[in-house]
Formats: sequence, C-alpha cells, structure tokens
Amino acid sequence: MSGDGVLRTEHLAKRFGGVVATDDVSISIPSGELRCIIGPNGAGKSTLFALLCGIDRPDAGRVFLKGRDVTRLPAFQRVRRGLGLTFQTNRAFHRLSVRQNLAAVPDFARGDRTRDAKELYHFALAGFGLDPSSDLPAKELPHHQLQWLEIVMALAAGPDIILLDEPTAGMSPDETRQTAEVIKRLNARGLTIVVVEHDISFVREVAQRVTVVHQGRIFAEGTVGEITAHADVRRIYLGQA
Repeated sequence: MSGDGVLRTEHLAKRFGGVVATDDVSISIPSGELRCIIGPNGAGKSTLFALLCGIDRPDAGRVFLKGRDVTRLPAFQRVRRGLGLTFQTNRAFHRLSVRQNLAAVPDFARGDRTRDAKELYHFALAGFGLDPSSDLPAKELPHHQLQWLEIVMALAAGPDIILLDEPTAGMSPDETRQTAEVIKRLNARGLTIVVVEHDISFVREVAQRVTVVHQGRIFAEGTVGEITAHADVRRIYLGQA
C-alpha cells in the first residue's frame, strides 16, 4: 500500500527501441476528480494510457490503484480491482446485440459500491439514450452510439475510476456536447474520471484539472484556465508562438 490518489504513478518510463515514449512521469488522480490528459501528437499520451491500464509494462517506475501497487498486473486484473477502460479503437462486440454486449460484462461491483455502481450505469444508459434490451447488432449502431455503448459497458463492471481514451473522436459537435454532459454528471455523482483527449474545446467543457504531456514528460498541470493561459503550453499545444 502506498500514498494518496485513487490512481497514481511514480517515475514511469517506457522506451520502444531508441524512442523514449514516457520519461519520469509521476501523476496522482484524487478520488472524485475529472482529469484530462492532453498534449500534441507524439507527446506520449497513448503510451501513458497503456501504462495506466496495464496494456504495457513500464521499463521503470510504478503504478498504484487505490493505494496498491499494480505495476505488474495486466489490464483484466486492474479492471477487477476497480479500473474501468474505454479505448480509442472501439472494443464492443460488433456482432453481438446491444443487449448481449451489456450482458457480457462481468459484474465486479463490490459491497457498498453495488448500489452506486448500478445508479451510474442506469444514469449513463438514460443520458446516452441507449436501450439495454435492444437486439440491434452493435455493428449497426452509428459511430457515436457505439462509443457510448463502450462507456456504458465499462460502467457495468462498477469501476471506482474510469479511463477514457479520446471518447469523442469522430463525433459531431452535438454528439460531443452530449458526451461531455453525461461525463460531467457521472463525475458529479462521485465517479473518478480520467480522459486522454486532444479536443481542447471538449477539455474546456469537462476538466477540473488538466495534465499536459510533452516529449514523454509532464510539462504542466493546472486548471483549464491556468493551462490555456500558459504561454509555453499555447506554443507547444495550441500552435501559437
């Protein structure tokens, strides 16, 4: 057991051959926070996400989930310990129906978390307008609903914290706004949320705190206002001299 924060890292480093993808990354996500991780293309966001969820193992450093060292645990074991995941490439079962997709998720909700988890799950279903009894194959859903289905599937397992990898990629402005509204309300109901995102308008809408990644390192952290006013962040991320 170690430290504060429902999800925390210490000095994470990851290399792919001669490329340093993540370098000395220490980050802490307090319980109940909605954190956005941003950065330009190639900054190391995707590698950091993979290290947080257990797809990749770091070359150095540690990952803690609810105070427990999970550095060497694969993704499925982290899910069993309360980590929810969605991916940039949708992982729903496209040949199965909406109903079958939702029924396929093991229920890991535990103890006094069960009621809260079910409330979050049903709130997300209603907020996204998904019918849990639908026999429509997932592959026939429009793109935005397929993304929403994956979020709801992650919530069905009763996570304490959920990691969302570019959840609004490919969505229209209206679909993005609806996604933002549901995510904010899930957070207001106590769910800790981490979003890896490049859409700065979406980040402005949802984030309580922002972490900027650049060249594999934590470049800056702060509120949305602090980050968007940061001259060097504007230079590297927003493209302003």
